Amino acid sequence: MSSADIENLVDSYCRAWFDPDPDERRRLMARSFETDGVYVDPAVHLFGIAALLTHIEKVIAARPGFWLRRTSVIDGHHDLIRFGWVRMAGDEVDGEESIDVCRISPDGRFSLVAGF
Repeated sequence: MSSADIENLVDSYCRAWFDPDPDERRRLMARSFETDGVYVDPAVHLFGIAALLTHIEKVIAARPGFWLRRTSVIDGHHDLIRFGWVRMAGDEVDGEESIDVCRISPDGRFSLVAGF
């Protein structure tokens, strides 16, 4: 994948976390995450797009109006990438800086996202 393709992948995935339209979230997630992909962070361990979208709906309900801002370049090797991000509330940072480490499947979507 080209660096532009990887950047589009990351941006689609991040946008799926806060887009207010559930149909658009599903479209973005289908574009960026394997149907049977794995998502894990300190609080959850999920399998598949449906479970991740349900989790995202809960996050959006708990933090209306939030969005994610990428805070680093996308670094990678082989089929792995990492990038930093922070949750925003309007123009204000709302939380600690985080990092995601992701595995890209042969078809160009995330098969694993591990959030820290």
